[in-house]
Amino acid sequence: MAETGSNIYLGKRWFAGQVARAGESGIVAASFINNDAQSIPAGIFVAHGDKAGTCRRITADSDNVLGVAIALGVTHEFKPGKNLSAMALPHGSEVVVKVAEGAVVALGDTVKIIATGNDAGAIGDKGTIETHYFVVDVNASLAKIKRREVVAPTAAPAQKTANKG
Repeated sequence: MAETGSNIYLGKRWFAGQVARAGESGIVAASFINNDAQSIPAGIFVAHGDKAGTCRRITADSDNVLGVAIALGVTHEFKPGKNLSAMALPHGSEVVVKVAEGAVVALGDTVKIIATGNDAGAIGDKGTIETHYFVVDVNASLAKIKRREVVAPTAAPAQKTANKG
């Protein structure tokens, strides 16, 4: 994985769950209770929990992804039953996420979330949940990601019309 963190002052001072850029919109980081049986580390994507206002680790491709668990002050891990903030990236914002062990990500890559195993919630080239985010920088086992503002259009299905003759 190529490192690109070129800022000589802050290039190596990244941490998982860091809000790297606040962007032009207000930050959307709603509070949820960790409803999982295990702790959730900052910097991974989380899914909607089984109850309203809760979240959990991602376990399947079909999970409803809430956003990235954000580090809060000195807290970088959220135990079961504790609050965490899951950030949905608004316009112009960037966040630092964990890259799965052995994964390859590069600038411009579409972010793909790993859905199962020890790296669930991290990103990588073998991820099975494709997102509308892309990689803007890479630094060792971390990547800065951002929302893709323009999504390629897809062709609309042909419309059938009745022939009135």
